[in-house]
Amino acid sequence: MIYTRNVKLTLQIKLLPDNLQAKILESTLRAVNKVCDEISQTAWDKKTFNQVKLHHLVYHRIKQSSNLSAQAIVRAIAKVSDAYKLDKTVMRRFRPLGSIAYDERILSYNIKARTVSIWAINGRIKGLLFLCHNERLLPYVKGEADLVTRKGKFFLMQTVDMPDEAVKDVEEF
Repeated sequence: MIYTRNVKLTLQIKLLPDNLQAKILESTLRAVNKVCDEISQTAWDKKTFNQVKLHHLVYHRIKQSSNLSAQAIVRAIAKVSDAYKLDKTVMRRFRPLGSIAYDERILSYNIKARTVSIWAINGRIKGLLFLCHNERLLPYVKGEADLVTRKGKFFLMQTVDMPDEAVKDVEEF
């Protein structure tokens, strides 16, 4: 019997924003992480760390008080809930420029044009150029990506689900 399996990898994609786009991406990181701190305060005060229960507690309040999109709020709630899975004895705080997660609802690629369309605090940034040193993996982009910043540069740490070569069951030696 021959079957294939998939290999999950993380692909580092460097974003090439102009100065204005870079400021917007930084503002987005700051805004989302500020909201994560607010959600964390509620989770800590109510001792509610389950993502669904936390969603019911904070979603509408955050939606009214912030510029975050619905899906960005959902991702922020998930970030806070995941942080408390590690340790519920310490209230979680988030770095102002800490990474934020994107899914296919708020991030899309145009591989041929080497651009992304990414949700940001002031609206979607379309046509944002990117650089990827391992372009053969781009067609296998699947799942979430984390927007991170290092030394003033922005990267997407993107999950790829790539098929491995066909594997044959060994039935004899």
